[in-house]
Amino acid sequence: MRTRGRDRTGAELRQYVAPQIECAFCSAGLGICETRHRHVQTLASLMHVVAKGKQCSSPTCEHRKIRYRPPEVGALVLKGHEFGRDVVLWAGDQHIREKLSIPRVHQRLVREFGVPICERSVGNLVDDYVALCQCVAGDSERLRERLKRQGAMVLCVDGVQFDQASAVLYVQRDAISGEVLYSERKLARGKDDLVAMLRRSAALAAAAGVPILGITSDKERSLVPAIAEVFPGVPHQFCQTHFLKNLAEPLKQDEQELAREARETVLALRKVQRTIERRCPQVAVGTTEAKPVAEDAAPEAGPTPDEGALAEARIAAALARAGTTAGIASGRPITDPPGLKRVHRLLQVRDAVEQAARKRGLQKQAGR
Repeated sequence: MRTRGRDRTGAELRQYVAPQIECAFCSAGLGICETRHRHVQTLASLMHVVAKGKQCSSPTCEHRKIRYRPPEVGALVLKGHEFGRDVVLWAGDQHIREKLSIPRVHQRLVREFGVPICERSVGNLVDDYVALCQCVAGDSERLRERLKRQGAMVLCVDGVQFDQASAVLYVQRDAISGEVLYSERKLARGKDDLVAMLRRSAALAAAAGVPILGITSDKERSLVPAIAEVFPGVPHQFCQTHFLKNLAEPLKQDEQELAREARETVLALRKVQRTIERRCPQVAVGTTEAKPVAEDAAPEAGPTPDEGALAEARIAAALARAGTTAGIASGRPITDPPGLKRVHRLLQVRDAVEQAARKRGLQKQAGR
């Protein structure tokens, strides 16, 4: 069965041409030999990318089959991908560093950036991010110079496991510069295996001539003694994120209950919005302006609301919209629980509703 293709209308056109002019082997001129079209979805917009490649124009050149392609395309998107590198890096960073679940990352991509992506594709992007992290080499000259300029390092070591069957991705990062030093996936997680991994950062610090002021990590059974062996005398602090998660664990069920109640409230408010639209079609829900009506439009059935009723409908629509937005507010799972944040904002909207009701009552009394 054929499925509907993704809507790609309004895509921003980007054209790139290989910058080379002459063949690197025979110095003959290069000519355009291919034009590739692809659509790339970034965090900011949908792009229609047109890439024009070149090849040597000399029929006698032994390297005539070599294709020269524009480097901008490779910087924008990975090979075979429809989502830009920025989407890959953002999704992986949110999942690994911010500890957000795949469904949560998917929700943020759709709601905050408007990226049309399914949850399964988000998981694939995170896998690609992990593969890119494995390519990181912290002993580059650029990184050494940066470490020398800042004069010290604070090492963060963390392991991420996506499921019980997969290998653990260990990431070593300098907290001062934010640079990732090394990333490795390990099936074996014994002390000796982690010692060999940590010695790479110790060697990097020694080569750059900078001290390691401190280390942060979780309380993994093999990682703690491995750090003590490789970095004796260096202050070692356990990760505050993990500590706060443990503190918040007893409140997890209550927070989920608050989130469920907020979701039920949002559903009820959406029914209110639909009721307002049905009874007062002149009111645009979420705004304070009435919808324009064509002069030659046929009159609608039923009585036309007076100005007072329309004003009340506009206020009710605005409050319903505010409640719907408050009920889906996002927050950080530990320090700013989403369920608690949504309930607090819904209570603020309720106070506004009660204030509007009191004001309406006073106006009626004054009209008498």
